[in-house]
Amino acid sequence: MGRNGCLTLSFAWAALVVLIGCGGSAGPPPPPPLDFSISVFPSSVSIGVGGITTPVTITVNPKNGFTGSVDIKLQGIPQEVTPSPSPSFSLAAGASQAATFNVSVSASAGTSSITVLATRGSISHNGNIGLTLLPPPMVKTYDTGTMLFMETNTAAETTRVGLLKSWGGSITEVSLNGTNYVNSDDPGRQIQTSLWDGDASYAPNWGYNPIEAGDHLFQGSPLLANTLLRDSIYTKTQPIQWAPENFGGGPGNPVLGDAYIEKWISVVPGYNRIFKVHYRITHFGTDAHTEALQELPVAYVNPNIPNFLYYGGRAPWTNGALTPFTPPGECCAHVHTPEQWGAYVDSTNTGLALFTPGQFPHSQVFNAFSTLQLTPLCPTSWGPGTVLEFDTYILAGPVDQSRTAIYALHSQQSAPSPLPPWGALETPTAGDGLAGNASVAGWAWSLSQVVSVTVLVDGNLVASATLGISRPDVTASFPDAPTDTGFQYSLDTTKFPNGTHAIVVKATDVNGKVATFKTAQVTISN
Repeated sequence: MGRNGCLTLSFAWAALVVLIGCGGSAGPPPPPPLDFSISVFPSSVSIGVGGITTPVTITVNPKNGFTGSVDIKLQGIPQEVTPSPSPSFSLAAGASQAATFNVSVSASAGTSSITVLATRGSISHNGNIGLTLLPPPMVKTYDTGTMLFMETNTAAETTRVGLLKSWGGSITEVSLNGTNYVNSDDPGRQIQTSLWDGDASYAPNWGYNPIEAGDHLFQGSPLLANTLLRDSIYTKTQPIQWAPENFGGGPGNPVLGDAYIEKWISVVPGYNRIFKVHYRITHFGTDAHTEALQELPVAYVNPNIPNFLYYGGRAPWTNGALTPFTPPGECCAHVHTPEQWGAYVDSTNTGLALFTPGQFPHSQVFNAFSTLQLTPLCPTSWGPGTVLEFDTYILAGPVDQSRTAIYALHSQQSAPSPLPPWGALETPTAGDGLAGNASVAGWAWSLSQVVSVTVLVDGNLVASATLGISRPDVTASFPDAPTDTGFQYSLDTTKFPNGTHAIVVKATDVNGKVATFKTAQVTISN
């Protein structure tokens, strides 16, 4: 035994001394090896054959300072299922990739497990995606004489959309297992479209407002044509003015509007509770109606689904918590809907959702007690020959399932919004007196990009306004709007004779969509 109780073993032939238990330090432990993990969310998805799944997010999570890229391979994908991106791709440490699976209509129903194999050199990890392919629903259409119906049937449920022929073919029913969510107490409700004019007055007399269903006297808009195929419904309607008495009509004398409304309704492949409605609105009038918030479409629902839910945060398409909202008893509250949808639901969170991909990220809602309303924010103006085409999706069922489907539909969107810029001419306003140099100013916001704002006086082009002026107040009201939506032009009024003049501005976006803002009738006096 050596000093301090240490045990000393001496081997003369090796001159080796091993000290045991002497409290010596062998130095710091070696650093943990570089590594990573793989995560998959959600871990399982379901889709009907013919559909595209909601995105599955694959993430490489670095450990212990791991850097670089990882090779990803998706293995065990069933036949007739095509992934996007391809089954092999690279993913940097800390990065994520959303993958979807496009299922052919000829695929077989069933459940499978897809392996997500991640490798880097000798390091290998894997995750799994459960994929359930559901059999397609049975779809049928039929005409009862008063209604046009499209119906989907599975082993568990029946979902149906119904159109009332005497009210312009407007949608008066969206039902799940016999429970109808759509209100049709009068022709101003339903799920339908209607046109508005920014220059029209709506008090005390109701101005320009052709309604797809009919007027406030319960006179229905004419259904000009309808076609039922095995899996689709087509209608063509000429909407009538909501207040015919202000356009030379009255009881027994409805007043036709200057537009045609066509729509095509079909079941979204892979889903039995989602109806796609493609609209085409043709304004054939020779006059012009300046920009207003249109009903494209509006949805009025029954009080059996009184609770409004939507996503109102600042990180859309990330499955953030939904926002409950109590609609006010007067029209209308603006809510921030950056995922472009909203839903009315019952106490089990089951009801009706409306998803309009091209809308601005805001919606209007209110509670009329016998009905509740949702209108996506869709501004446009109607000029001679204006044609507007857009899609909306009507979803029935539990809101979490509807949201999952909306995410899948969103992942398929690639076309720009069909809507023109939204905004306003704020100065001058109607009735102003102008002299000398007068400011023509306001704001314009496009879902693409505003490239020009032109100023017209009495229909004649004067100049282009300066763009990119800071308008934080617009962003404060509409969080997704850029901060530089302002425009301004200094108008030399001495170039015009004294008297009344009409000032109009037109905003054009990068896709050539043009909005004509509300007219300012002013008096020049120099």
